[in-house]
Amino acid sequence: MIVAGLAAFFLFLFVTGHDPDERPLTLFEWVLAGALIAPGFGYLLKWRNPQNRGG
Repeated sequence: MIVAGLAAFFLFLFVTGHDPDERPLTLFEWVLAGALIAPGFGYLLKWRNPQNRGG
């Protein structure tokens, strides 16, 4: 999920034509990156919690 979110974010940057060498990311782009990538980290933490694995 993390990789998919990262890929979706880079695809968004590619489609919108954003070039990081020309200008830095805007606040909207940072928020979008967090929204796409964060669920993967949440899933990872949930998976690593031993209470949720029945053990």
